[in-house]
Amino acid sequence: MPLRPGPTQDEVRGFAQKVGRVLAERAPGLVTTEMSLAKRRGRVFADALRNAVGQTIVTPYSVRRRPKAPVSTPLAWDEVEATLDPAQYNLRTLDRRLAGADPWADFWARRQPLPEVA
Repeated sequence: MPLRPGPTQDEVRGFAQKVGRVLAERAPGLVTTEMSLAKRRGRVFADALRNAVGQTIVTPYSVRRRPKAPVSTPLAWDEVEATLDPAQYNLRTLDRRLAGADPWADFWARRQPLPEVA
């Protein structure tokens, strides 16, 4: 999420950790904060550790080293659904994706303050 300037790195990481814990508590069959791949058992890993100096992420439109060469693709919220198959965005389909509207065109215009997490 694009943030307004102000929060420190520690504050952002703390926020991400709290969000991950809340998600894992509310949807334990879907989300986990478990680092061990074996213990995740198909659940989404809420990874707050990417919010630290020297950590990297896969940038948008990067090809992933996986079968069918999926491409890390920005999505609009209305495209996110339980049946979403990330492999549908790949080297063969990327040209169609880029021909459409950019779902992140107004990304920086949506900066927001770091909210409180209960």
